[in-house]
Amino acid sequence: MIKVQIKRNNKYITQIKIKGHAQFGEYGKDLVCAGVSAVATGICNTLAKKGFLEEKKCSIILKNGNIMIDVYENDEVMQVILETLVISLESFTEDYHQYIKITYEEE
Repeated sequence: MIKVQIKRNNKYITQIKIKGHAQFGEYGKDLVCAGVSAVATGICNTLAKKGFLEEKKCSIILKNGNIMIDVYENDEVMQVILETLVISLESFTEDYHQYIKITYEEE
């Protein structure tokens, strides 16, 4: 199962963690994992290309197929990008809830 943890401070996202494997299909052909990976990688690339990493407004850690995004400084544009990731992941859970679990935490 893919586990997603979303932390918020009031209305702002402060951290997103994505870990695990969906086990929807055989390794290399798992469409759920491929979809989640594509969306998450695209968001990480967008954060990097828009300069949020250089400006030290956030960090991205990719390790063993897991992703962690930490937000250090609130930025409206960055929040829209992160909300795009959250909405995309929530959309996956509509059809594949047995393979993806999202938890929300308020700081």
